[in-house]
Amino acid sequence: MPLSLPSYQVLRVKVQSDNDRKVMNQLMESGKYDFWDFPRDVMVHVSEIEEFDRTLNENKITYDMWINDVQALVDGQFRRRKDHDRYARLAEEPAVHEFDYSVYHRYSELDQWIKDTVGKYPDLTEEFVIGRSYENRVIRVLKIGNKTSEDKEGIWLQSGIHAREWIAPATNIWMANAFLEEFKDGSANDTTSILNKYDIYVLPSVNPDGYEYTWDEYRLWRKTRSPNLGSDCVGTDPNRNWAYGFGGPGTSSDPCSLIYTGPYIHSEIEVRNIVNFFTKTTKTRFVYFNDIHSYSQLHLNPWGYQYTHPKDFEDHVVLDIASGIGLDWGYGGAGIKYSHSLELRDKGNYGFLLPEDQIIPTAEETFVGMKAAFMYMMNNP
Repeated sequence: MPLSLPSYQVLRVKVQSDNDRKVMNQLMESGKYDFWDFPRDVMVHVSEIEEFDRTLNENKITYDMWINDVQALVDGQFRRRKDHDRYARLAEEPAVHEFDYSVYHRYSELDQWIKDTVGKYPDLTEEFVIGRSYENRVIRVLKIGNKTSEDKEGIWLQSGIHAREWIAPATNIWMANAFLEEFKDGSANDTTSILNKYDIYVLPSVNPDGYEYTWDEYRLWRKTRSPNLGSDCVGTDPNRNWAYGFGGPGTSSDPCSLIYTGPYIHSEIEVRNIVNFFTKTTKTRFVYFNDIHSYSQLHLNPWGYQYTHPKDFEDHVVLDIASGIGLDWGYGGAGIKYSHSLELRDKGNYGFLLPEDQIIPTAEETFVGMKAAFMYMMNNP
């Protein structure tokens, strides 16, 4: 049974100066608070609000009560689902037509969805395993594209690197299915052009151990589940574990921190699996890399670890400085010009706890933008 979150609230802080940001950074480093969206949105237990309020008042920083009851949002996520395990009972036989894209799914269901999708669209899809997680879960990728005799360029869409961002895997798999349906029925010329030119590689959950932990133990878990030598705190932030800018601003060397880098570059097997696929396994030339997150509704470009622009910035916003992140590795490490990160819905009313009735609208709007990006890329290689 997941840990309940009664008496937790989310406050939205009005950060207006460098000193305000410095104060918020000190609060984050204290380890007492869970920053949902640094430096503005922070989850605080009611017993800690007095101390938090005093610190902000001393520094003339104001804030608003943003989410009054976090547990109520956790409970409200499943407003559409009547049976959380319905699809799991269908997993022994191909049943893609039974898959409900309007609800959140366990990792085993996401993995089964890949296998079933290949069964339904054998002429357009392939599936392969790039490795296993720390807790030995299979990490499977779905490849989508019109099969031709020519070598095709690749598009990489990954999601779920932060375990609590459930809307990201849900959006990623909805888009994959939409590409397949539109290509099959010939209803969209842009989709036909995209799948004729590119192969799209879909990794629904980079961090399956953390994702499962959010279902069984703690809904707001962010990191991996690997142990840390000499510490009782578990896990590394896998989006601070990449080679580019490792250990720089926006990270922590404290294993208890939500933005802990890990002990060394690519220490996390989940990150290493992806790096090894790009550097040692695939012969595909990738031209697009997107690491899908939530929340804030932003489109982010490199660099994340520094404030300078990349050389082709005009062809490509940085939310806040953060080092060792996936999009920077895609751009700088893998040499993929169009490397981005999406922050999906919403802007903080639900945060990571977006209810199921917003899955389809989120996926639909993201799909439109994604197709536009691919068509632009096709004309601006």
